Amino acid sequence: MIIIRNDVEEIAGLKKNMFSKFEMKDLGNLNYRSKRGISICLKKYVLDLLVETGLIDCKPVDTPMVVNHNLHMELNGELADKERYQRLVGKLIYLSHTHPDIAYAVGVVSEFMHQPQVTHMEAAHRILRYLKGIASPGVLFKTNEHLNVELYTHAH
Repeated sequence: MIIIRNDVEEIAGLKKNMFSKFEMKDLGNLNYRSKRGISICLKKYVLDLLVETGLIDCKPVDTPMVVNHNLHMELNGELADKERYQRLVGKLIYLSHTHPDIAYAVGVVSEFMHQPQVTHMEAAHRILRYLKGIASPGVLFKTNEHLNVELYTHAH
């Protein structure tokens, strides 16, 4: 949800009310503003995530997960960095809300949040590699002077 209003107190009241009724997280101010308006471009979010994980130069893949992946907990499997894994999977969960094509793969990797292994991290990285290869132009909420209700959507 994006809240746009000049009245800071009004925004604070709305958020307090929403948080009391729904499980939500405040992601802070939008980072992608311009004179043309507010751009919600998940491609930028994905690119930032690729930089953060060191995968910016990776080769894209055609699918978010290997067919018949057989991802499971291996006995004595090498552990991945739990904090990094949880952070990455949390961001992938966020992306899955607007990219239903990754929902299954994200669901699979999220099963291993309690004790991620290297193979699980590799599967999460594959989802990122898939996202790098898909087109995602985003949505521009244009600056305007009217109070008309406008509808925006982001779909593939």
